[in-house]
Amino acid sequence: MSRETTTEVQLPKIAVGETVGPVGQSVIREDAIPKVTGRAVYAADVHRPGMLYGKALLSTQPHALIKRIDTRKAERMPGVRAVLTARDIPGENRYGLAVLDQQALAGEKVRFVGEPVALVAAETPYQAEEAVRSIHVEYEPLPAVFDPVEALKPDAPRVHENGNLLLHTRVRKGDIVKGFAEADIVVENVYQTSGQDHAPIEPENGIAWFEEDGTLSIISPTQCVFRARRQVALVLNMPMNRIRIANLTMGGGFGRKDDIMVEMLVSLLARATGRPVRLTYSRHETMLTQTHRHPTKMRIRTGATRDGKLTALEAVAYGDTGAYASLGIYVIKRTALHFGGPYYYPSYKADSLSAYTNNPISGAMRGFGVVQAAVAHESQMDEMARKLGVDPLDFRLKNCLRPGLTTGTGQMMTEGCGIEATLLRLRDYMAEHELHFYAGSEVAP
Repeated sequence: MSRETTTEVQLPKIAVGETVGPVGQSVIREDAIPKVTGRAVYAADVHRPGMLYGKALLSTQPHALIKRIDTRKAERMPGVRAVLTARDIPGENRYGLAVLDQQALAGEKVRFVGEPVALVAAETPYQAEEAVRSIHVEYEPLPAVFDPVEALKPDAPRVHENGNLLLHTRVRKGDIVKGFAEADIVVENVYQTSGQDHAPIEPENGIAWFEEDGTLSIISPTQCVFRARRQVALVLNMPMNRIRIANLTMGGGFGRKDDIMVEMLVSLLARATGRPVRLTYSRHETMLTQTHRHPTKMRIRTGATRDGKLTALEAVAYGDTGAYASLGIYVIKRTALHFGGPYYYPSYKADSLSAYTNNPISGAMRGFGVVQAAVAHESQMDEMARKLGVDPLDFRLKNCLRPGLTTGTGQMMTEGCGIEATLLRLRDYMAEHELHFYAGSEVAP
């Protein structure tokens, strides 16, 4: 006979204001000391017996058909053990985090400068580099587009066969016509944010080899081992349970290493040679091949009454996701969701459009589409405060979200609404240090 028992867990009583564990305290990161003393082991430090060195040939064209790839000279060079192109891929030549739109190696055409076209594995990194330089690619240039607004015009060059629009997000709340009719002042501006590189100190790298039982082992500084494994399995035509990806120490990610880096490339080379292969991108190569923060073009219009209450917001953002989607669906979607920032607008209308271009790929980066919106909505708050002749901090306090108010998406704020407390603390700090908040073109005395 089985018997069930119940054990009552006594939780410790916590006094108001008492800190628990690391909360409110300065703690040392677990990996801090190994990193600063040089004892940390990164993927690029791993060496396997018989290891080869990989190198990728990158496209020099932003948009072009590949007419011919001549690898004969590279194949005959000393130390070269494999030269691969798209025709050597055993599985499907497509992958991606959100959309399977990216090529492991460019097949019929390239879509941005820096797209991998061919791979080499050699006994030394110098031999691999020499072999890559000897590969000749004959391109037929195609019209290209580099601006997200231009990319969405009907006559724009098509980056992908289905068109250049990746996603259009619409957010609506309230009556936007009524909201602007109630406004005494309306401020409308256009804002543009540029792309930004994560610049992690550790460049993208990885090593792959096949175990005796046929398992593919990969070591890389990926932020998403399971998503990377799923994508490698598709291209290598392998079951996922025969692929093992491990992450040692990461030398900075910030969203950059969400995407496949070199895991696909070293796996293809390891399969072709039967030996471990390591590939490490140079800083120049990481700038070309890896994802960046999305450049955006935004138009925003906001209204307020004479007594300083916001009435309406209308905005649109065009996000440049580059040649492939990466996480561009979700990043630029959030721009529309966050155009209002931490402020209450009774009426809200926002659109965001993520567009393919022939620029480098944009993807995840800290802030994830929200910082672009913040450039717009905080600039608008300053401009409206200046027009109304009120203190910008007081204007924000009058309009900030509080429990019981709704965001632009209609979500009712209950808990976790700390913007008012933050602004009040900021005001105290500024008063304590005799600081002043200047907006617009005003100049501090």
